[in-house]
Amino acid sequence: MLVLHLSDLHLSRYGETGTWSVAESEDRPGEVLHLWERWRIEGLRSLRKNRPAKLRLVDPEGVVHKVRSWPKRGDDKAVDRLLALAMERHETSAERLIESQPTPTELHALLRLDPANTNLRFLEMLAQVLKVEPELIVITGDITDNGFGYDLVRHYLARWIEQQRLLVVPGNHDTYEMIPRKGRKQRAAAKEESFRAFARDLGLTLGDEGAWLRRVEDVALVGLNSCKPPRTPLSASGKVSAAQLEWLESLGAEPELRTARLRIGLMHHHLLRMPFALGKRSPIEVGMRLRNAPDVMRACTTAGLDVLMHGHRHHGYVVQLPFHPMVVSSPSSTLGCKFARRDYAWVMDLDREHPHPVMHTFEGLRAGMKPGASLFNHRHNKLS
Repeated sequence: MLVLHLSDLHLSRYGETGTWSVAESEDRPGEVLHLWERWRIEGLRSLRKNRPAKLRLVDPEGVVHKVRSWPKRGDDKAVDRLLALAMERHETSAERLIESQPTPTELHALLRLDPANTNLRFLEMLAQVLKVEPELIVITGDITDNGFGYDLVRHYLARWIEQQRLLVVPGNHDTYEMIPRKGRKQRAAAKEESFRAFARDLGLTLGDEGAWLRRVEDVALVGLNSCKPPRTPLSASGKVSAAQLEWLESLGAEPELRTARLRIGLMHHHLLRMPFALGKRSPIEVGMRLRNAPDVMRACTTAGLDVLMHGHRHHGYVVQLPFHPMVVSSPSSTLGCKFARRDYAWVMDLDREHPHPVMHTFEGLRAGMKPGASLFNHRHNKLS
């Protein structure tokens, strides 16, 4: 049985990534200057000087996509530039990509305009990695960038969903926000419900804390929810609840896990620090770490798990510590690995006597970018 490990897709309404604001939640309303397909270009006035100060682009759902300074005298292209961005985003919406899948030529042209668009890169990636014909697909969190985009997965991985061969765990982007803003709790609750609805579609039965167990032939898979939000703002750290760890340790005695030939754990946050950084110091862990990593590793070891798969850091590596589960860290399947210049996903043949992940590399538009160029800093797209 061949398993494909994906992670950190960061899908969204239009393939954009970053912290969003909602126009209707702001104190000052905007004056609509231009309307196209329910996209609005609005003008904002300075509260202090009561004169035009900003232009902003707002999508049909009220999400602000771009804010620019009021154009200087003689600049008659400012509105056109925002309109061009609206048209570009409109073509890469999840709805349009589901209604009409772009041809390879059309996809290539769209990616030339916006190489870091995660919705487009999701389609580009699938066209290549699905050639290995995986029998099982796992996604270790950050399926979405802000709670929107599950429909793309439902549509393009429908065959694995129908066979109950797509397994997922949530990531921090799927469940909570780093930045404290008005309506944060309500948005987090909505995102949590969206993930649970998606998990139900996959046939997963989530416990109160979000954990699950699934047996696929002679392989047992355990999903853990590491997305317990921190109290510290601007942090994407996580924690596996004590109730989940107690449940996990008790699973070691359950026949469904104990009689399995291979036992695999899935979670989002990483258990081990990045072991190396190509000659540099290990990356800083502030705001990213799994806050109770030693306890989680201990529980996984006690339960007899053989492999632990996770994502979160957008770094790919494999670590095998003596008498502990093998740890497999996945890069972002759409935005790539932060250090490697090639895009890849982990593939593991579970039928082998000693299964070990193998890199399945695939070509993307990044291969044609200048050396050192990063999708993370391309144009207006940046991860929060």
